[in-house]
Amino acid sequence: MTLPPVPKSAALTLAEQTSRSSKRLLIVVLAAGESKRFEGVKLAQLIPSLSATETREQAIICTHVELLQQLHCQDLDLERQDTHSPQHMPLLVILGAHQHVLQPLLAELNSRQPFDILINPHWHTGLASSVSLAASYAKEQGFDAMLLTLADQVALSADDYRQLILTWHETGKDVAAHYLDDLGVPAIFNASTLPLFTHLSGDRGAKSILKQQAQQGALVAITLPRAAIDIDTQADLASWLALKE
Repeated sequence: MTLPPVPKSAALTLAEQTSRSSKRLLIVVLAAGESKRFEGVKLAQLIPSLSATETREQAIICTHVELLQQLHCQDLDLERQDTHSPQHMPLLVILGAHQHVLQPLLAELNSRQPFDILINPHWHTGLASSVSLAASYAKEQGFDAMLLTLADQVALSADDYRQLILTWHETGKDVAAHYLDDLGVPAIFNASTLPLFTHLSGDRGAKSILKQQAQQGALVAITLPRAAIDIDTQADLASWLALKE
């Protein structure tokens, strides 16, 4: 697959800087699936989570959400002009099959730094229903783009997500991770791309849209090899935990 290169950063004019800092990005966590292959509530499984002062065990979904909560506009040099405090990027978590288990686990994180939770009543129809729900929410709330993330991509770091976001701001194009010789999530989709999600069905997710945007020259791909690691089965989790020891 031939991928468009990431353009080198150029000096931004004042107008471009103002436009860049005013763009609103919604970060979406897709966590509605049944995790049938895992034979249990995958996202409730405990994994090591490194905080500022200690290493502790935390549910996969909480580790993922807490990581995304670390992303500040200030860290990205994208602070708003009308405030001196760091600005958190809005976060949306989509739950479904195991909502009654996962939602209580998120309560403490939500109380410290509030985010929205949507329940996908059609989770059983496949991933596309959650992606479409996220796209509709982003459109209705007037966001300039949404960043789709999967809670079970446990190896990704905050810097990986920052790289995606900065590339989006610098290029103005959709941005996707490239790993295992293919495009995938995490990925950022501009508002102009969101209507395409209404045509998805089943477990197709966003891959077909990523490939379509790439073919049209409307997408930039960045290499994120850690995105290749996700948890689908009990064996996947055991293998990943063994590597971390």
